Amino acid sequence: MTYSDQLETKLKNYLSSLSPKAVEALVRNLERAKVQKDADPHIQLILSAAVTLLRKPQPVTPDLPGGDQRRGQIQRMFFAPLDDFLINEMLPHRQEGRIYRGMLDRVWKWLGRDVMAADVRIVLEQAGNASVSGERIDALVQALRTRAVEAIGEKLHRAEVSEKEHRRIAAELGGARGMAELKDIQKIFAAERWLVPFLQTIPERINEHRLKRDTDVLRLVDKCSTRFPDHVPVVAAALVERADAPSALCAFAGRLNGDSDPKAIANSQFAPFVDVVMSEAERLQILALEHRNHNPDPVAFSQALSEYHLLVRGVERDMDLSVTGKWHKQLAETKRSISNVVTRELNSAHGSVRRALQVPKFDKNGTLQKDQVAIDDAVRALRVVTMVRNASETFAVNEIGKRTRQAVEQTLEILTRSLITDIGKARGPQMEAQMAAADVAILLSEIYFGDEYAAQLRRSRQSAVSKANKGAAETVSNPERKLVANALGRR
Repeated sequence: MTYSDQLETKLKNYLSSLSPKAVEALVRNLERAKVQKDADPHIQLILSAAVTLLRKPQPVTPDLPGGDQRRGQIQRMFFAPLDDFLINEMLPHRQEGRIYRGMLDRVWKWLGRDVMAADVRIVLEQAGNASVSGERIDALVQALRTRAVEAIGEKLHRAEVSEKEHRRIAAELGGARGMAELKDIQKIFAAERWLVPFLQTIPERINEHRLKRDTDVLRLVDKCSTRFPDHVPVVAAALVERADAPSALCAFAGRLNGDSDPKAIANSQFAPFVDVVMSEAERLQILALEHRNHNPDPVAFSQALSEYHLLVRGVERDMDLSVTGKWHKQLAETKRSISNVVTRELNSAHGSVRRALQVPKFDKNGTLQKDQVAIDDAVRALRVVTMVRNASETFAVNEIGKRTRQAVEQTLEILTRSLITDIGKARGPQMEAQMAAADVAILLSEIYFGDEYAAQLRRSRQSAVSKANKGAAETVSNPERKLVANALGRR
């Protein structure tokens, strides 16, 4: 199996572990990243795997009626208005309007068991009946959602006046945070009649210029904030998902407020637009760590770091956070946390490169044993090293970054040349192992030094292969010469 095949298999396994909505969100982000300058070469591979997974039909359990597949979709249909507000990461500071996806199962079970069991049961029964039309099911789900607004509102009111009821609901939903998530869900459902049409007037993707210069989105949001001031955090949460440059929402908040001074924004109704940017920094920090520890794709970690860097750079360019207490502290915490992770990666980069450049050995069956894990670790480490080269201030790694680059450059240059030279001396199966190691070295050099340098190395490799083939041919044509050379102790 080739490296690409192995990577594709790992990606499919990883993507299969995600929820459909998470994969859909990933596809949207990849489509956006694909058109950017200096797009990562692995984007298309990841995008193809994700799209294929989305298009794969969901299996229907053979012993269930035909309508059961639709019955299983009722929960998704019920929570559909929340799509613009769902995130997959549990933020350290909860942000109003950004709902943790893992909360939906809890809320659904709670509704179906304790709040409106009969209503949920009726809808599920109708969905399981294949003779009921899809339009009828849509209407039933909409009615269920409308009923849920009232039922949840009533439960929340009881929780406010009764400490016992508050504790009981909090225990079901995971404490105070779960209660806050429930309030957001109820708030968005209650506003569905005007909120969904409003969001449909907002472009699916909002570029930086539109947030900083144009007036179309500005006028829409300004009008909405006047009519529905309590829903500004919800609108901000929706916009951060659609913004090509989320950091631009800081400047957007200043435009809405008519004053770009950070203190003035912090004391205005438009502060949630900056709050949500800070929450996005926290989300990207968590995402980067998740990729570092669990994603088999060796480029995902550096891509997440790059997105974090772009956001922080944009925020610090547009706002002086030093005059704001909460926002400055919040961003500083994410920078400190992500700096520790990047520092550990840089500290291990040199060792990762050396391990990846070891010449592989053959097992007892004669199969070459390539250490793909070591190669992936080196690819990830080098992409981080190259990415933070121009972002050392964001990650606070000036000194360690400089030392790491020096060590990596020397190791790559010396070992790559040595591996290529040794190809010309190799014979038999050893030549295959030597070529495999040289190919890895060229791959890593291409990541670090660039395409032109890698092209030079490939020409050197080809010359070494030609030399090795010529030497092998001479040995075959003149075995007596080899015998004499061996007797004299020559190599």
